[in-house]
Amino acid sequence: MEDEKPSNVIDLAERRPTPKELPAFAQPAAPAVDPRRDEFWSLMEPFFDGLQMLQAQLLSRLIPLALPELERFPLSTLREHVRKPFGLPEEELRELEARLGSHPARVRKAKWLDARGYAIGCDSVLRGVESARPGETGVILGRDLFLLEDGRLGLVQVVGTWVWKMGLSHYDTLTTVGDAELIEPERAVKEFPFPSLLASLHSILWFDRASSPAAPELEARRNRFMALVKELSKATAAYNERIRRVGLGPG
Repeated sequence: MEDEKPSNVIDLAERRPTPKELPAFAQPAAPAVDPRRDEFWSLMEPFFDGLQMLQAQLLSRLIPLALPELERFPLSTLREHVRKPFGLPEEELRELEARLGSHPARVRKAKWLDARGYAIGCDSVLRGVESARPGETGVILGRDLFLLEDGRLGLVQVVGTWVWKMGLSHYDTLTTVGDAELIEPERAVKEFPFPSLLASLHSILWFDRASSPAAPELEARRNRFMALVKELSKATAAYNERIRRVGLGPG
């Protein structure tokens, strides 16, 4: 018996319909877009960009007024300020740095960490130390914002450990650089409260509390600083009053 050849006839029951043969369905109408959704984000722009941008511009004007007075301070390098054992052996500090990984090790080699600077912002937390008992240990996490002698701003992420002990200091610590970068004033006002940055610059300008009159050049910078802060205070008071009225207004 000869082998049967496959038939060239296509069974219509197995044929797929062409796109023209498919039934046409009406496309659902696009949902109406609520214009208030985009309007909300437009209204929020002054909070995200406008206000902080103005604060950054003001900070940029105030820093040069305080910067010359840094020479009166016994400044240390940023590396010396952050990387230090306080009551714990240096070997433990090196062990901690080895455990942090390659990125922090690379950051700690940055040349600008050897520049001298003054901390104008600080946010440090000793996790769990408030309820610790003798012998217990914990983690230190923090950020320091430095004003360098050349006017640049350096943000340093601080990591470390603490050990609770009995005695006058209660606990010993060791800290090192976890990360670091040079930043612009725009970033500084986002990372730290603007009033605290102004207070730090004020402290630099009025570091010399001697009763003798200050040099005319220093007095001029102090007067300019205070004039800008007074204008800022007036503008902020007016802004707060308008916000208060919004909060007390009809819902």
